[in-house]
Amino acid sequence: MAIPPKNALYCLLLVSSVILGAMAVPSFSCPTRCEQELKWTLYARQIGGNVPNANQEEMVPSKHPATRFGSIVVNDWPVLDAPLPNANIVARARGTHTKAGPAAGDWFASLSIVFEGNRFNGSTFQVMGITDTDGEWAIVGGTKELFRADGTINHTIFRRTASENYRQLDIHAFYTPRAVNANGIALQ
Repeated sequence: MAIPPKNALYCLLLVSSVILGAMAVPSFSCPTRCEQELKWTLYARQIGGNVPNANQEEMVPSKHPATRFGSIVVNDWPVLDAPLPNANIVARARGTHTKAGPAAGDWFASLSIVFEGNRFNGSTFQVMGITDTDGEWAIVGGTKELFRADGTINHTIFRRTASENYRQLDIHAFYTPRAVNANGIALQ
């Protein structure tokens, strides 16, 4: 038996209102993709030069010694919870920075920040941007617990010596945890 047109419109409106109403309830509107915010200050320890514990190395030297334009440096900087040599390592910033212009601060960085320890262990941020004395990097992705991350890292030189920098990293990120319970609801 066919539904009369007047009743079909009524059924359509009823079903639509139930769906829209269910979407307004938090447990239904965001069952598996609930975004989380992260604000965290950490410190990258950069050690360069000809020292035994250097954690960055120029792999492609420049043909332009005055500006170092074209140099490519590989880095494995420990990311610490305080700007001290014996602070806890919470991550490592692994990647490259390239002298992409003639000015002093024209270093382009492409990094994976790989977290270690209890919080976010094995998760990563994919980061890129200009590495001047002060600046901002873009968080363009993330993995594991930091899945689908985006945001920024404001960075400043906190302390500098002849062969070592402590770069303060003010992280402001949003990510989507993958963890869900048996009902498909995101765990907090």
